Amino acid sequence: MKKINLILIALLLFTCDSKTDTNNETSTFQVKELLSQLTNQQILPNVLEFKNQANTLNTNVESYLANTNEGNLIVLRNQWKQTALAYANIYAFNIGSVRDQFMHQALYNWPTLSNALENVLINNAEITEELISSLSPQIKTLSGLEYLLFNDTTTTINNQFSASEKRKNYLKYTAIEFKVQAERLNSIWTTSEDYANTFINSDANGIHGSFNKLYNGLYNLIDTAKIKKVGKPAGLENSTNTNPELLQAYFSSTSLNILKENMNSIESTYFNPNGLGIDDYVYSITNNADLNNSVQNKIDAIKDAIDAIPVPLYNAITSHPSEVEVLYNEIEALDILFSVDIRSILSIIITSTDNDGD
Repeated sequence: MKKINLILIALLLFTCDSKTDTNNETSTFQVKELLSQLTNQQILPNVLEFKNQANTLNTNVESYLANTNEGNLIVLRNQWKQTALAYANIYAFNIGSVRDQFMHQALYNWPTLSNALENVLINNAEITEELISSLSPQIKTLSGLEYLLFNDTTTTINNQFSASEKRKNYLKYTAIEFKVQAERLNSIWTTSEDYANTFINSDANGIHGSFNKLYNGLYNLIDTAKIKKVGKPAGLENSTNTNPELLQAYFSSTSLNILKENMNSIESTYFNPNGLGIDDYVYSITNNADLNNSVQNKIDAIKDAIDAIPVPLYNAITSHPSEVEVLYNEIEALDILFSVDIRSILSIIITSTDNDGD
């Protein structure tokens, strides 16, 4: 009898030790290693890719201005789209020192104030680099470049540039400034500030903690997508009034493609196919995949809703409002998941979102 009791006691002690080990493993999840892997496997490569695309965009502008024809314009327009998608893939990383230096406004501030841009061309005898540097971001950056390249048919736009040295110079100097800002962004993360190292090794907690900033970057992107990219233009966000001209990238009919790339960015950061992701952190606390499966399902549902819209979003707001509303609702569901369920599990403090476009 004593032998049986001793065995039972030993089993109880072993069970208690096992639970203690499990709890310690959960409480000591290597957040710094998570940040290191996400920075080196997701943030830095994609920021570098964006910089490279911006450089290619500027090179294509130079080629087009040296030989102004429709063929070169088509190449340039396609490169604008590639650059915009590359930026869509890094907007979630508009955090910390990058956000403090208003890099988003310097790279892609929208919607475009097209009338203001045209007024600059009308009211200035010449367009200089100094003049461009003094202008509002909403009439330059990727936003202004899009308007210059996509405001009409290829033939009409080519004729606009051919007939106006001022328009050529506006394109030239805006592209140069954009390239410089893209290089500046990459430099903040790497050489000039080495923010990547600061970001990974910061010991700050709470609202100032690096993981809290990263999570807020993802949430900010989702919330901006819900409100600015779909909700307000489609009359689904605090008003029934529609205004498709509030959309991002409607001149180029790239709104939905950019939104899908935003979702790809969230997916890659959350699940990180190359290493530790936020899903691993969540699993270390919950010991099940329920929340992570919900995230994947909602991202997939958003992509499906995007694919179900058969025309550019600018037109769909009027011609396919039901499909647009489905898209809005799917983004809202992901927004709630991030702002309530996952936030609670990870003890995140949600800070204010930008909601100024992307």
